[in-house]
Amino acid sequence: RASIATMTNAPTQRFAIFLRGVNVGGVTVKSADLKSSLTAAGFTDVRTVLASGNALVTSERDAQDVKISAEQALRSRFDREIPVIVRSQTQVAELVAHSPYDADSDSHHAYVVLVESQKDVTTLLDLTPPSETDETTAEGILALYWWCPRGSSLGTPASKATTKAAKSMLMTTRNVRTLRRLI
Repeated sequence: RASIATMTNAPTQRFAIFLRGVNVGGVTVKSADLKSSLTAAGFTDVRTVLASGNALVTSERDAQDVKISAEQALRSRFDREIPVIVRSQTQVAELVAHSPYDADSDSHHAYVVLVESQKDVTTLLDLTPPSETDETTAEGILALYWWCPRGSSLGTPASKATTKAAKSMLMTTRNVRTLRRLI
């Protein structure tokens, strides 16, 4: 079990915590349980956003410590590994600002795939057709953007590539509209 070092002089920040693989495939994490787990882990101003594994927390810890604390709290509460990706709320705003696609249009949905490394972005780009994806590493924020026609998100080459890649890397996908709600 990893230990958490609390930074005594760190500025208080707002973080978005994105749970991977919940509320799909029979793995359910209710918003109330997520909120109470993160509150018990010492985070303040905990707020869940939508029922898709998103939370906002306030902490003086850095992003890596927030990740470790959140994963420990979730493991303790749900008796299973639930990986998370953490971004500051400022980084989430930058992700939305750099999106090459509108959040949604009458004909398409826009998504952001959050990953942990540039290598992961490169792997995803190699697996997806250029017509469906774009990448950004703005301010060190690693993400792959993709879009698809409404009603076909699971059948697109980009979706199939991210599903395949998810077996070997930590990543999670959110609609750009969801990220806007987290700002």
